[in-house]
Amino acid sequence: MLEYDERLDFLTTFHSLAHLNFSPVLSQTSQGEFFVLAAIRKLEKLETKKNNGISGIADSLHVSSPAISRTITSLENKGLVQRNIDRLNRRNTRVQLTALGDEVLNNECDMLCKFMSNVVNRMGEDKIKELFRLSNELIENVEKELGNDLTH
Repeated sequence: MLEYDERLDFLTTFHSLAHLNFSPVLSQTSQGEFFVLAAIRKLEKLETKKNNGISGIADSLHVSSPAISRTITSLENKGLVQRNIDRLNRRNTRVQLTALGDEVLNNECDMLCKFMSNVVNRMGEDKIKELFRLSNELIENVEKELGNDLTH
């Protein structure tokens, strides 16, 4: 069993991981904007498009709808996304990447991939793979313990 201080260090480490700031690696977006753009792209690729509104994006990122709405407004002002009224249900608004948004997301992804390659080279690929495996196992067990499946 982990000692009290070890458990506290463990929680502090995971808190720090969740709050890493990748903004210095990004050139055209903030970290929050990048993750919203990435979520929009991911939701656009799903066969059902009903999740690409504000609430679907918020759910996929585990962030509040008002925070996502503010970020979407910022991205709209930059010309990276557009909101469209759903023709079948006018109460729903869909969010999609513009051509510029798609290009910016690709550029940001390229820069983050180079950054992560450097991190992997420093740590070693085997350690990173083991970290992923253990992290996924940890998340699964934490979710079971909480009695809450956060992945929806």
